[in-house]
Amino acid sequence: MPAIVDAATFERVRLLRESRAPGSAIAIPKALSSPVLLAGIIKCAVCGHRMTLSTGKSGAYRYYKCSSRSGQGNHACTSKNLPMEKLDGIVLNQIANTVLQPERLQSLMTELRMKIQSGKNSRQEVISELERQLKNTEDRQNRLLDAIESGTVELDEITHRRSQQNKTAREVLLIKMAETRSTPMPAEIEYLKPSQVDLFGKALRSKLLAKDSSLAKSYIRILLDEVLVEDDTAMIKGSYAGLANAMHQMKIGTNNLVPTLIQNWCARRDSNS
Repeated sequence: MPAIVDAATFERVRLLRESRAPGSAIAIPKALSSPVLLAGIIKCAVCGHRMTLSTGKSGAYRYYKCSSRSGQGNHACTSKNLPMEKLDGIVLNQIANTVLQPERLQSLMTELRMKIQSGKNSRQEVISELERQLKNTEDRQNRLLDAIESGTVELDEITHRRSQQNKTAREVLLIKMAETRSTPMPAEIEYLKPSQVDLFGKALRSKLLAKDSSLAKSYIRILLDEVLVEDDTAMIKGSYAGLANAMHQMKIGTNNLVPTLIQNWCARRDSNS
């Protein structure tokens, strides 16, 4: 069977995909090595910069402080310093007592399965449309070549240019098709019985809320993508796929994998509560 895409085209697709790959994965080990629970994911909602550790009274007090204020001075942002222990507790409790409730988990898993199926359907629709455009382009080129061979039209500058345009259009479509087909799709989400979901929620809640838990940050990295804070309000953004992956990994006895992001779930909590 002849190759759908020649080697040169495949290489261009590979380089294009690499150029689009996010560079954030390089920063993950640094964030994980930090003693700060929300290092790398907490951001100032006022200016968009990351928030970092700030201390007061010789280290007796620890705060999250906007990095633009730390680097440029208080005039750079109007955000406040946030007590680290208090905010960490709010985030952990919000996840444990809202997101990890059995009904919420079942709802999230159902929605994720629907999103995965919808994504597969959408990708197939894109591929079908590209295949249609490719066939039309190849038909145009074949008709042009037939007309030239039969003498209906002359091989001149105009027909040569049209032929080159058809070849270019065909190559572009092949690249788009190869890129679409090579984009990995998330695996099917295994159905878990309500009792399994309940056990997962309880186990993960206990790990997150355990005093001085060394695993809390690892689970935070799996479950959360971003925490946006402004004054007394925090918005927690997490990963559907991360949650599903954590459930699967706990079921098979591992818990150290970083999931692939698909879509966000959101939860709001007043940091004064």
